[in-house]
Amino acid sequence: MEKGSYDRVVIGGGLFGAYSSLILGRMGHKVLLVEQSSELMGRASLVNQARLHTGLHYPRSIVTALESLGYYTKFRARFPTAVFDFQQIYAVSSHNSKTSSRDFQDFVNRLGLDYETIDPNRYFNPGTVELALKVEEPTFDAQLLREQILLEIASEPNIELYLNTTVVGGILSNSGSSLSLSNGFQVETDGVVIATYAGINPIRQSLGLEGLPLSFELAEIVLGSVSPEMSGIGFTVMDGPFWSMMPFGNSGSVSLTSVGITPLRKSRSLPIFQCQSLRTGCTPMSLSDCNTCHVRPTSGVAHQVQQMNLFLKNQDFFIPTKSLLTVKTTLNSTEVDDARPTLVQKERDSNTWTVFSGKVSTLFDLEGALN
Repeated sequence: MEKGSYDRVVIGGGLFGAYSSLILGRMGHKVLLVEQSSELMGRASLVNQARLHTGLHYPRSIVTALESLGYYTKFRARFPTAVFDFQQIYAVSSHNSKTSSRDFQDFVNRLGLDYETIDPNRYFNPGTVELALKVEEPTFDAQLLREQILLEIASEPNIELYLNTTVVGGILSNSGSSLSLSNGFQVETDGVVIATYAGINPIRQSLGLEGLPLSFELAEIVLGSVSPEMSGIGFTVMDGPFWSMMPFGNSGSVSLTSVGITPLRKSRSLPIFQCQSLRTGCTPMSLSDCNTCHVRPTSGVAHQVQQMNLFLKNQDFFIPTKSLLTVKTTLNSTEVDDARPTLVQKERDSNTWTVFSGKVSTLFDLEGALN
């Protein structure tokens, strides 16, 4: 068995794991970044709505909204080539909304964001929307973001990378931790960062730690094309239906999502879904790529398009072309007020940090928390 020694081992090569390794490497630590896939940032980091939040999505959590707005400016400055603006229209549904039009407009004013009130009948079917605002909330291109971070990692001499590798066990301690890897290596380290997103609880349990209060969804992002007159326009309908159609980065496609329809399957505590029993090797500890799976759940695209067509005029403008599937993870506490806090939890008995967040811009929380 080969052995190696590192100041820090980062488990998980998604956006937050990759960015953690950059922060630690630039602090002077010798870092090992371990990723189970054949590439970094290839799953949930790519398969998401690609919304760069300015806070508008969280009218029931002003803390999350203000945090999102603060990091929005930082993200634009840090990754300017990955940000793409478009005409984002937020609308309040006339039915089943938990947020009234007056409350939402007051909320936007509290955030201090500029907006333009538009006639709901311009885009929406009569009687479906009671307020429509044109606001600033861009999209980010996950591929371009990934390319920039990969270049930065490649130029950082303190970072070593193991792909196609998993942590299969270990012992954590304040005096030094030891990890066993699937490639047969035994790694000694002064600190461990767990940033495996959907794999957080399986990894924590394998290392003798309690699981976090997490929920999991098999989430489907529907991609499509739109007619020229709808190009560069996005819609988010609050707060009962809570669906969105918006440009998907700089890809030329648009994404279609819905709070009620995007989740195809749900589970608690561990990412365990019925379809895993039909696929060899897809376990909570080592989740396979849903996009190459032959037993993935039936798509909800028809229901998503039907919901969108209830609201928007000109029902022929959208053509579904593809759907992407990934395991989405949330803290159970977010069900109360839709908050999306970043979690950086350090264990009492070892130099072990667990990193979790559901929004791309909150990666800046890592800069202080890992110092």
